[in-house]
Amino acid sequence: MLAVTTLNLIGLGAVIWALCTVRYVWWRFSSYQNIPKSIPWVGVDPNNNTPFTRAKVALRSFFGLKPLLVDGYEEYSKNNQVFILPNIVNGHEVIIPTHQVSWLLEQPDTVLSQYETNREFMCGDYTMLDLLGPNWPRLSEIVKRLMTRDLDDFVEAIADETQDALKSLWGTKTGQDDWHEIDLYEVSLEVVARVSNRIFVGFPLCRNQSYVQASSGFGKYILLWAMAIEMLPAWFKPIYGPMLTAWDYFVHFKPIRGFLSPMVKERLAQQKSQQMYFDNVVESKSAAQQQPNDYITWALKDMARHGEGAHADINSTCDIISRRLAITSFTAIQSSAITITNAVVDIASTPLSYSVQEAMRAELTAHSKSWSESHASSTASDVLKTSGIWTRPSLSKLTLLDSVLTETLRLWGILTHGVTKAVIHPGGVTLPSGEHIPCGAKIGIASYGPHLDEGVYGISGTSSPLVWDAFRFVKMVQGQTQPQTGDVKYRGNSSSSSSSSAGEEDSGGEKGAEVKPETAQRKGPPGQAGSRFVSTSEFYMGFSHGRHSCPGRFFANSLLKIILAHIVLMYDIQPLQERPANPWLNNTIGPPIGTMVKVRRRKA
Repeated sequence: MLAVTTLNLIGLGAVIWALCTVRYVWWRFSSYQNIPKSIPWVGVDPNNNTPFTRAKVALRSFFGLKPLLVDGYEEYSKNNQVFILPNIVNGHEVIIPTHQVSWLLEQPDTVLSQYETNREFMCGDYTMLDLLGPNWPRLSEIVKRLMTRDLDDFVEAIADETQDALKSLWGTKTGQDDWHEIDLYEVSLEVVARVSNRIFVGFPLCRNQSYVQASSGFGKYILLWAMAIEMLPAWFKPIYGPMLTAWDYFVHFKPIRGFLSPMVKERLAQQKSQQMYFDNVVESKSAAQQQPNDYITWALKDMARHGEGAHADINSTCDIISRRLAITSFTAIQSSAITITNAVVDIASTPLSYSVQEAMRAELTAHSKSWSESHASSTASDVLKTSGIWTRPSLSKLTLLDSVLTETLRLWGILTHGVTKAVIHPGGVTLPSGEHIPCGAKIGIASYGPHLDEGVYGISGTSSPLVWDAFRFVKMVQGQTQPQTGDVKYRGNSSSSSSSSAGEEDSGGEKGAEVKPETAQRKGPPGQAGSRFVSTSEFYMGFSHGRHSCPGRFFANSLLKIILAHIVLMYDIQPLQERPANPWLNNTIGPPIGTMVKVRRRKA
């Protein structure tokens, strides 16, 4: 009798388990998830809208979101209609027309929350080192208030570390036949990690290989862990979430904390003896000169500003600063490494690769001479030694460099969504078009469609928005027609090196028209010439848009421009036969991992 009862219980459990599984699969793939059924589902024929057809399209969203984004933008957004974008990982989303972005941004955080969307997207309860909660905004506050303010104090250090990192990782041989392959993403990751850490923790820790590997390795696969956890039923997440993120914690975070703790303790001892920051919150730069201008100092000042630190346990202070720096490093290093990887691949893949490289060098050389007329020659070595060329006002004049990075981010931004917010008001929210969206649903603007809009980026004289056009944002001039991709030639007073144009004859293009980037006035997305990369709008959302746009984009602007400038000044990049594909995974675009690029050190 007992055996029969046990079998019955097992059978009942199996049936319940099967029913729960079926319902879970149905909810994730076929359900409207409380979104009004009157809203069309992109990719689904309205005349054949069944659970099976919705599930089929939802399944495509994991590896094939690109055509759904393009179709949704063309069919619905451009016709001022909302649509449902299926997402089997984070839940389906209501995508509103681009012109409604101002309404979306105006909604208070008590109604629509970007924090909740980010928390769910990153599965932050398990991947963000327990930093979520009321103090989470302080991570971006440190970046905006303290790091961005002093950016021009860091540019020389960024340039110095970039040169050293490139020499170590890209090579120093200058022979005509000394081409050698590098794994572009892995090398870019280490270069960016070293340069970022020069600012975050200073020299010499930024060159400690163990620390660099830990800081660049932390979060490298965080999006994969987040997707895996988010796909689990809610009752499984507390079990498997910590298991999936344990590798990052023990292999990467603990070494980071091990390196930082002695530095934090030393800084605390200095501050205690000088009665700085804890007893009196000091904001002036002159008072901070006794302390290194790095993340540890910024974090301690932030703790003092919020009434923490004076009586805090030293080990707890070391731990919280290490956690905050690990997350800040993750956001800075991974995104910048991916952008540099994509930019170099784009330069190598364009039909007139050598022309693009030489135009960028000519711009840098001409701009360098305007800063230092004492230089009799115009070599790359002179440019690298020019004082003041790397400040923000100076970088803003490098319009070709700005255009290359902006164009790369336009096509290969890490996220395909510019702004996405979760409805957290219990009563939901009503869209401008009249649809009522309940609490728990997500509303957003997809950036990928607008980034390919022919009406915005297909200006006369530029290539199709589907094609990477190095100097698109210089060519976008009111009433001016310019040549096609790669044909823009910046004609400065420089003399090209003997190795700079090897193979140019094979590119099959014509000599380009002269462009004066310092005077170019472009139409389309906002921003002055040379600063388009960090400007945001409803048609350019590489850094999101609105008050929650990326707070570190100004740091990224300086860092990426300095690194890319050094690359084209110090190295030749051998053209690729075709551009390697970027992998799509749900609503993220990864870098072309494993791409090998041949480079050669240029003669000074």
